[in-house]
Amino acid sequence: MKQMKKNALLVGAVIALFAFMAMNVAAQDDKMMGDKMTGQMMMDKSKPTVAIIRADWCEACQKLEPTFKELMEQYKDRLNFVVLDVTTDERVSESAKTARELGISKFFAANKKNTSTVVVLGEKNKISFKTRHNYDREAYVRAFDDAIKMNSMMMMKKHG
Repeated sequence: MKQMKKNALLVGAVIALFAFMAMNVAAQDDKMMGDKMTGQMMMDKSKPTVAIIRADWCEACQKLEPTFKELMEQYKDRLNFVVLDVTTDERVSESAKTARELGISKFFAANKKNTSTVVVLGEKNKISFKTRHNYDREAYVRAFDDAIKMNSMMMMKKHG
């Protein structure tokens, strides 16, 4: 009985996280621009992107989700977040399409079996941080702050 309650709580938490992520994606849709020539969607190129490979069945992903819920809220104005879900074949296909649209197909193809992988992508989608099964919130904060700082320096260089 206790295990059933734990499972029910876990399922509820995962559903709540997906609802949060859906709201975050909907909010980010406002910041995305469609390229009418290709139909391709592009993230706000003025910000670094955090890509997360996750699946419903991944215990490490479930452990990481509360931290990422907080971080996505904390950094939503300074970073793009993209969740590449590999729970089912259908979601893998959708995530592959998203990765293609963002220009990170090679990264996704090489890492789609590595759930709980998190990367920070800077200019030209260059990986500045990559980790897997990492539950150290401060490691993410440092990586995100470094990416934002590096991005600001690049923007000043281009426009100054």
